[in-house]
Amino acid sequence: MPYEILVDDAKLVKPIKTRLEGQRCFVKPIYRDGDRRVIRTTIDDEHDPLIADFCKRFYRSEVPDDTGIVGFTRRFLESEGCEQTEALLDCLPRRYTIYSPLLLFNHSTHRSFEHPAWRSYFSEVGEAAKAKYFRQMLAQLFPPEISHVATNMPIVETDVMRRPFNIAPLYGTLLSPQAGAVGQLRADPQPADFDRTLWCHVVQNGIHQLWAPMFTMFSRGNIKEKKRVLDVFPEIEGNDVVDLYAGIGYFTLSYLKRGARRVFCFELNPWSVEALRRGLDANSFSRDRCCIYNESNETCVQRISESSVRDLRVRHINLGLLPSSKAGWPLALAIVSMQQPLPVVTLHIHENVHVSAIDSGSFVAETLNQLAQLNGSYSYAAAHLEKIKTFAPDVWHVCLDVDVTLSTSHIRLS
Repeated sequence: MPYEILVDDAKLVKPIKTRLEGQRCFVKPIYRDGDRRVIRTTIDDEHDPLIADFCKRFYRSEVPDDTGIVGFTRRFLESEGCEQTEALLDCLPRRYTIYSPLLLFNHSTHRSFEHPAWRSYFSEVGEAAKAKYFRQMLAQLFPPEISHVATNMPIVETDVMRRPFNIAPLYGTLLSPQAGAVGQLRADPQPADFDRTLWCHVVQNGIHQLWAPMFTMFSRGNIKEKKRVLDVFPEIEGNDVVDLYAGIGYFTLSYLKRGARRVFCFELNPWSVEALRRGLDANSFSRDRCCIYNESNETCVQRISESSVRDLRVRHINLGLLPSSKAGWPLALAIVSMQQPLPVVTLHIHENVHVSAIDSGSFVAETLNQLAQLNGSYSYAAAHLEKIKTFAPDVWHVCLDVDVTLSTSHIRLS
């Protein structure tokens, strides 16, 4: 059953409705339950980032079967004389995301175009009928710029480069036949290879972001944290930032829009690096403001030392790796040690944390203690803990802002 959101503050109704409508998850009407407004959705996953932060409950009402994906599919299957219509509708994915020009369907055990029932049907009717289904779906239900369809398969969490190994194309070519083997392309793409795959584009907080879905992931759930970078930290302007796990530029582009003088970026995945470069151009950010290193961040101190920056002023260091960025903590402190101490250097530590460790305060306390053990020359203060999105049941992706200053015991009196 889908969820409905219970809203106490009437001012939140419009932005929630707008966000749901943007992902085609809003169900009319909005109604009152006592002092609360109730907003219905088509979402049946309580951990979905669109509803995770809100009070919610099930409601007993299915998505109307005569409209949208469900209605179209019923009519198409019946027109084709399909005898398994109800069985296919039972496992039809209802949720999707539009990343122009790609329509990306969600995958679950029960609802997916990768479900055995759909795989068997497509195998039986052949590629021409499968293409006809998706071609007509796009023509009838979606804007003309949407030309490709795929199923979004889970990311392999052990992969440090967060690559979508299992994205399943359904309609349209995601990778040109002229391209080489996918495994080789992932590891060592040549300049020409970048133009032989589909690139997606989205605008969040006024910032253009691009990525190749065959080779890199996109996390829409980071939008609140990127907005926080833009809104909360005026001291970014005119100072330097280090992004130790830059990806496609999730946070790098926000730092640049906020006025960072220069961002030092470290990223292993060459496709993510290309996406970051394309993002710089799409946002008209000078490439001179972004020093990109397609290599392990273990070289960060050496690379920053070798850079042409004369008066290094690192004010923020982003550690955006899940499930844990602990491997980057010593590197961040080494960067702090490279420069004349600023009044404060802020670390943005991203982690997956169980709710019990959040509620008890043990996560914050243990993090500060571990930083002190790494380098006792500094004082560490937790400035803010931001809950970004749910990662798994009772596990949150959080960002802990830690302000680093020179310990008073190490300040030399003149």
